[in-house]
Amino acid sequence: MPGTARLLPPIRVLIIDNDKQSVSIFEELASHWGYTPVIAEGEGIHLLADAKVKAREHRCQLALVDMRLVDDSDESDISGLDLIAQIKPASSIVVSGYGSAQVAVQSIHEKGAVDFVGKEEDPLSIKAKLQKEALKISAKERRLKISPTNVLDMIAATLFEPALPAEYHDQIADVFAQLFPEAHRLRLEKMNNILATDEVSTAPRPRSVVLKVYEDDLQPVIVKLARRHKVEKEVSRFLEYIDRRLVGNFIPVLGKHVELWDIGGIKLSYVGNIEQTFARFFQAQSVDKIQACLEKFFTYTWSAHYKKIKKKSNISLFDLYCDVWGEDWYERAQNFQSPDPEKAMGKNLWGRIRAADPVEWLIKNTGKDKKSDVSRVGTAYLAVTHGDLHADNLLVDDSQNAWVIDFERTGMGHALQDFIEIEFDIISRVACANENFPSFYRLCVAIAGSSRTGEIITDDPQLADAETQKILKTISIIRLLAEQCTHIEDSRQYLFGLFFNSIFRATIINAETHKRSQQRTLMLASILCHRLEHWDEPWPPDEWRDLP
Repeated sequence: MPGTARLLPPIRVLIIDNDKQSVSIFEELASHWGYTPVIAEGEGIHLLADAKVKAREHRCQLALVDMRLVDDSDESDISGLDLIAQIKPASSIVVSGYGSAQVAVQSIHEKGAVDFVGKEEDPLSIKAKLQKEALKISAKERRLKISPTNVLDMIAATLFEPALPAEYHDQIADVFAQLFPEAHRLRLEKMNNILATDEVSTAPRPRSVVLKVYEDDLQPVIVKLARRHKVEKEVSRFLEYIDRRLVGNFIPVLGKHVELWDIGGIKLSYVGNIEQTFARFFQAQSVDKIQACLEKFFTYTWSAHYKKIKKKSNISLFDLYCDVWGEDWYERAQNFQSPDPEKAMGKNLWGRIRAADPVEWLIKNTGKDKKSDVSRVGTAYLAVTHGDLHADNLLVDDSQNAWVIDFERTGMGHALQDFIEIEFDIISRVACANENFPSFYRLCVAIAGSSRTGEIITDDPQLADAETQKILKTISIIRLLAEQCTHIEDSRQYLFGLFFNSIFRATIINAETHKRSQQRTLMLASILCHRLEHWDEPWPPDEWRDLP
């Protein structure tokens, strides 16, 4: 398969100089050397402003920057040097007629330029410096071979807005080139998600792509690509909450990260052979092996965070989840038009259970009036949580150890959140994709009935099939671990978290192919809010007991 470098457009070089003759010369040279010149126009501050606009508009990879852009006669004018940080991630080479060793040092070490060249030098010096930097940042210049190319197309469709011109999709290959500076070829492999087309996750998740990447003949590493600001945030969270803060060796090591104009990438290495996601692991393995895997993760790997749990008084669980997810999930719920519940459960079944519309219940009882927020509890516990612990963010190695990835949401939150999220993902996505509604209804009733977090869920004789029994046993394991790690016994807190997750997932689903998933999730949310509202009454209600 041909290398992707042959398919990439020429490198874009931004030329910023207040001398028109110099601009003309640099433009001609850049074109002759195979680059696409982009010219900043204007005078004084207008030149500076246009340079920033052009750098962004054309996603420039390199820049030739004159040191004095406002006033050539002013020895204190270093406006070009000050511009360097404002046009990143373009790599800037300072070209000046006022060169000195001191200016060169200032350009590189203080202002962030990658090199310095005097205008009096031979043009070949400029060419050499451009080529040197291009080899570091450009897949095209490196002739880096990346395969299969259809994965690059998938990444572009996932991460870029449709309006972005295709020529700027070369950022994807350049991210790989910078993450793997010594590579000659890369082979990309998608992680084996449970549903390759699934568009939703347990928590508000940015659009991202997670891959196994094989560099030359080396063992694979994990690479996550996402929008630039998401990568910056994730790196910050990783360094603050994960790096050297977990127990044992079952944690990816942050190898390198890159942020370009629209997207960025994170390279994570690990010890051991990552075989599959937890979603696949759950489907293939016995309950005993699932239990051993989860126990090791929660009671060992993540245990340091549970030892630092913080107690908070008179706090809203709704507010805790808003703090982690942001307010947009609730705003989305407020604008959500609930589908006809009879389509989910059938006219007779829905009419007999008389459950509330869960979205209306959320707005009325938690978000509308802080004083009457029914999720407010006397005591809650906070800990560092992963924040998006769905079953594709847990990777399982060949020794059945769980490794967590994707740390953008990591931070202080409801101590039960991670347990709730992995449970919810199993219920709603991993195990129940083809579940019929009456059976799913009985499953929802069963999991809503516990009065204590770690209570073993009683088997329902009507839920005799092996898959549902596996789900119930796994949920019991997760909740027992939740109580053991957090010491939170009040299952209402757990069910509130499950309810919030249900609303989030149901309101984010738009694709017609996911409508059945949306209906099931709204059914779960309805049953949960009924349970929470009638907490001190027998469960299930008498009128529900003989439902099909």
